[in-house]
Amino acid sequence: MTRRYLRTLLLGSLFALSACAQQSEVRQLHQSVSTLNNEMSKLNKETVKITQQNTLNAKSGSGVYLLPGANTPARLNSQIGMLRMSLQNIAPNAGGTRIVLRIQGESNDPLPAFSGTVEWGQIQGTTENYQEVNVQNQLINAPASTLAPSDVDIPLQLNGITPDQLGFVRIHDIQPANLQ
Repeated sequence: MTRRYLRTLLLGSLFALSACAQQSEVRQLHQSVSTLNNEMSKLNKETVKITQQNTLNAKSGSGVYLLPGANTPARLNSQIGMLRMSLQNIAPNAGGTRIVLRIQGESNDPLPAFSGTVEWGQIQGTTENYQEVNVQNQLINAPASTLAPSDVDIPLQLNGITPDQLGFVRIHDIQPANLQ
């Protein structure tokens, strides 16, 4: 009788443990699916932003558009050569948004000292029929690089706009500093 009792107790314990293991596995599977859904949503939003950025740049006669959320550099053929530009560290700041504009030279030569114009604002409408709203601008200056290939990080304060409101950043009129 004791054997039978032990066997029943053992089988009951195994059944309970397997049920707990299954619930744990199910919970873990639900968490994995939820994480995957969040990542897919993030990738879909990023894909939309990249498509919009590429469309705006294809239509741009001067300068290059960078859209927050695209997380993809854009190329600009400027007076100082081919440049890759991207936005880094977008964060709220008193009175607006703080960003870092990363400019990378694509040649094997160091970048000369240069200046340019940065514009920012909101975009209303679609990428096919859009309007820039609340546009502000500021001049930027960068010192000459000593290393090649060159990376220049320019911290910017974009006043009057929060990161959620920031629709675009456009860089144009890049020219060597000695041409001013």
